[in-house]
Amino acid sequence: MSGAAGESGAERRRRIVAAARRLFARDGLEATSMRRIAAEAGCTTGAIYPWFDGKQALYAAVLAETLETLGGAVERAVEGASEAAGDGRPLEAALAGLRALFVYYRERPDELALGLYLYRGLRPAGLGEALDAGLNERLLAATAPIESAFAAAGLEAPRARTAAALAQVVGLVVLARTGRLRLYGQSAERLLELQLADLAAAARR
Repeated sequence: MSGAAGESGAERRRRIVAAARRLFARDGLEATSMRRIAAEAGCTTGAIYPWFDGKQALYAAVLAETLETLGGAVERAVEGASEAAGDGRPLEAALAGLRALFVYYRERPDELALGLYLYRGLRPAGLGEALDAGLNERLLAATAPIESAFAAAGLEAPRARTAAALAQVVGLVVLARTGRLRLYGQSAERLLELQLADLAAAARR
């Protein structure tokens, strides 16, 4: 029950976070207890507390991991497009970052649901002021390469444009997952390209 022999503290922490992630994705925050997380991780509840003082802290750790991975995907896409197109064409880098953002959540809908607390319904949700502040900073950092590329392209209000683009990407993924886009005979991928074309046109004006 205490974990594999010879397991390091870092390995045990990763196992606990992975177990929490599975339960949160399936059942949500309220329905998941520290006791259930411990059972899923194959350890005692006492083995969790050296790292996490409660399930809210564990939820924050799960989200922090997803945002770090997201940020890496966006950064690689922006840097790759910058190298391919040249530093004189930063808009292409921003659009590549948005495509990476879309692909990331399209392929990981559970992470999007966790990030939006969708199991709680459509209402504001949080984990407490300190944890929320840290996660908000991570989200800003994950999308910062897109914002920087918008600014380098000379677009006004790059942060607002980044927020608007994030909202559209998230909306596309949600509507695609729920099948609503089929009502319009559209795919999320096509609508994303229309959105990116509009951004490119705005940059040319």
